[in-house]
Amino acid sequence: MKKTHFKRSLVALSVSALFAMTAPTHAANNTAGSMKGKVADAANSSALAGAVVTIVNKANGSVATSVVGRNGSFRIPNLAIGDYKITITKEGYQTQVIESAKVSIGNEVNIDVVMTSGDVEIISVTGSRVALVDASTPEIALTITADEVARLPIALDVVNVALLAPGTTQGDAAFGNLASFGGASVAENTFIINGVNVTGFRRGTSISEIPFSAYDQFQVKTGGYSAQFGRSTGGVVNAITKRGNNGWDFGIEARWEPDALRENRDTVRYKVASANGDIQPFDVFSTEEHLEVTDFETEVWASGDIIEDTLFFYGLYQAQTKERKSHSLGYYNGAEEWYLQESEANDPLWMARIDWNITDDHSLMIWGFSDEKDYYNKSTSSTTGDAREPVTKTGGNTWSVKYDGRINDWLSIDALYAEVEFNSTRQDPADEACPAVYDTRSGSWVEKGCWVNFTASLEADKREQSQLNFNVDYFDDHSIRMGVDYENNTSTAGTFYSGHVYYRYGNLAAGSALPNGYVAPNDLEYVRTRVYENGGTFTSKSMALYIEDTWSITDDVTARVGLRSESFENLNANDEAFIEISNQLAPRLGIAWDVFSDGNSKLFANWGRYHIPVASNTNVRMAGAELYYEDYNLLNGVDANDLPDVGASLGDRRTFADGSAADPAEILDTSIKPMYQDELIIGFEHTINDDWSTGVKFVHRDLKSIIDDITIDEAIKANGWDYDPGHGGYYVLTNPNTDITVFYDTDGDGVREQVQLSADQLGYPEPKRIYNALEFSLTKGFTDGWALNTSYTWAKSYGNAEGYVKSDNGQDDAGLTTDWDYPYLMDGANGPLPNDRRHTFKVYGAYEITDNLSIGANMIAQSGRPKSAFGDSLPDSYGADYQYGATYYPYNTACQRGCMGREGWRFKMDLNMVYNVDFIDGVDAQVRMDIFNLFNVNNVLKTEETLSIGGDYNPAYGLPTSVETPRYVRLSASIKF
Repeated sequence: MKKTHFKRSLVALSVSALFAMTAPTHAANNTAGSMKGKVADAANSSALAGAVVTIVNKANGSVATSVVGRNGSFRIPNLAIGDYKITITKEGYQTQVIESAKVSIGNEVNIDVVMTSGDVEIISVTGSRVALVDASTPEIALTITADEVARLPIALDVVNVALLAPGTTQGDAAFGNLASFGGASVAENTFIINGVNVTGFRRGTSISEIPFSAYDQFQVKTGGYSAQFGRSTGGVVNAITKRGNNGWDFGIEARWEPDALRENRDTVRYKVASANGDIQPFDVFSTEEHLEVTDFETEVWASGDIIEDTLFFYGLYQAQTKERKSHSLGYYNGAEEWYLQESEANDPLWMARIDWNITDDHSLMIWGFSDEKDYYNKSTSSTTGDAREPVTKTGGNTWSVKYDGRINDWLSIDALYAEVEFNSTRQDPADEACPAVYDTRSGSWVEKGCWVNFTASLEADKREQSQLNFNVDYFDDHSIRMGVDYENNTSTAGTFYSGHVYYRYGNLAAGSALPNGYVAPNDLEYVRTRVYENGGTFTSKSMALYIEDTWSITDDVTARVGLRSESFENLNANDEAFIEISNQLAPRLGIAWDVFSDGNSKLFANWGRYHIPVASNTNVRMAGAELYYEDYNLLNGVDANDLPDVGASLGDRRTFADGSAADPAEILDTSIKPMYQDELIIGFEHTINDDWSTGVKFVHRDLKSIIDDITIDEAIKANGWDYDPGHGGYYVLTNPNTDITVFYDTDGDGVREQVQLSADQLGYPEPKRIYNALEFSLTKGFTDGWALNTSYTWAKSYGNAEGYVKSDNGQDDAGLTTDWDYPYLMDGANGPLPNDRRHTFKVYGAYEITDNLSIGANMIAQSGRPKSAFGDSLPDSYGADYQYGATYYPYNTACQRGCMGREGWRFKMDLNMVYNVDFIDGVDAQVRMDIFNLFNVNNVLKTEETLSIGGDYNPAYGLPTSVETPRYVRLSASIKF
């Protein structure tokens, strides 16, 4: 151990047990923390083997002990977060006591203690230094408690906590409130609560919701995380909830966002007319006039001991009223039409948790929550009076049981089982009886009929998660953690057009052709009839084995060496293996150097590989029992119910899917490899003094492989094989820009042959997503009544592959975006990616004005995202036929991604004031006001990027499609007793 010399005096002794409380994931349990240290003889600095370390949780009385080993070290894993009292004893030595050592999520408290011989009374050590830099771990993570979050003006959502960390940026509004970590798409993150993965596995864009007040601590990992964590190429948010302790507490809180204190967005108007004249200058593009919002929440909670020191309970129930009314304005055939849109979601949230300290060394946690909601969305036309009121069911019920046990001084175990439900079902009684109808004969798309949901869907998902981990501290300089985690994920899906049929009425000019090849002999009206049915039950399985060694090479150098092996299996609707990828190795290597041997600075580096599983959306879309066809007929007329009088056939039926589950051999590249990313991080952290710390970090991420569906039509034609141009594209799931192996009927005899297609024949570019960033931070802990956290991030995210989802068009079709459907769609795609924000400044903190009054602030200043210009055609000389999708050829002229510059800078300031009310002993009351977007700035976050439609200028181009939420105020009052 380090040679530290101490004066032999009681004064010196009182500071000889200084400890550093740090923020690593040092082979720690992801729902708890740990503690380690060294104990030495003050006389000669030699290891003091045999000393007994006893720690007691001051809130719930749990006790853990460890005997110091021959090298003078000890370690106690799997400690519940909280404040601990530490007592070190050895016969013939003065007892040492550390009155307070706070253990936080995923963190390891590190203490060095010297003991003086003699038989004197216990000495209570109250002086301590909290180290702001942990020099023994090669990882940086933002760890923030609920109390620290409560000082800030922040929307009550786990994503907004994640956005406090450097390297995170808000994703596109089309996906809701989600975050991009390190340039990755918003669908590539993992969110964990109490060890349970609560991230939706169908698309990666949903997160189970618990009442925000039930959170206790958050750990935001933006990169470099250990081998225990996987299934993410973005970031990890690891959170734990509050729990019961000795003594009963109760609380009530109410939160209200008054409509009278809410501003509305500015009305956005067209600047120019449309080519056909249905849009004129100054017509409304978007508006929030007459917006009315009701947002009120009331929660009650209770926390305490059912049996003192043994059995504990925590529960919270949150009632809520969330209603929204707004008017939107549209134009049809030059006529103005208002819509009244109303939405409502009033279902409550709840969470409950029971903790059982079975013995000092064994504990059990059982907990659960519900975020089941029904969203009612009603749309009423101001001209026709037609009302559509679809209902979307979301969320579900979650429960979990977790065991933690210390077998002996060197072995501990934790095990977990959980079930998580997700839902996103849109259904209405009218879905069975009312066909979907659109009338386009006038040149505009006009809704007809009584349908409510154009596409009705059943989307119900369930995760079954099992996990077993071992901590081994048998060796003096090695702390080993190993484990296995397994997920069995089931998606139930059912999708169909309302009424099980979709009619579209249109005009066809003489000499014009329909998609099925029929050429009109004269002007006529037609009806296209489409039938689409897809569904089934789909299973996705994911298993990972990992082992990781945190190795203290010297007193100043610590290495973390880990290996994770991941296997993924996705099954089709017939419960047959659709995709199976086994034993994908993900090494994780990290090293940290205590540069000045004083625990105040560290130089560190991390290199790692990270895999992400195939989203179950892929199973549903590509491996379902899909029936999909369309017919074209003469339209003889429309009846009083807006349904067609179907006439003679116009050409042959187009069949895209025959109702049977797709054969994996036909739609899957058998040589497919997983989506993965390599990451390199180099950084330096330094403690300036007891309050201030600073750091700098370089991050490089390289997406090495993606999975998406491509069409192989170009390769089929290049080989001269039998080809049906009316098929609508032959899709294969693969890694774009690789040679593929697939089955195809080359000669049209009905028998598929195994064929190899080269990357050159397929014609797709190499997928690329490169992220480089420099992060600078300056932090002051909460001392002397104030705290401050500042960061600046320079980042560049560029390439042609955003990842799992596509911000350009708001497509959350994870793993099946339109990007790679045809080679021409990727021509021009290379450039700054949608999540590229070159400069980001973040500042947040709090200040106590008086003992009772404090203020908090949260500010962001960020450069804008890149702007592109899309078209819907290709030049005549291009050499490929245009099918669909946004091209980088507006007006048939090349315009590379990002060619139109960038959106403007984003600046936003939030502020709060908190007043603690003193009126009765033993009762804590608080009132607060949070003001979001204090200056009501109208930041434009994204604009319309389609420049040309059908060869004509799109008058909406450049108009805002996403802007900063206008100023609003949240008023809160709470009481705890």
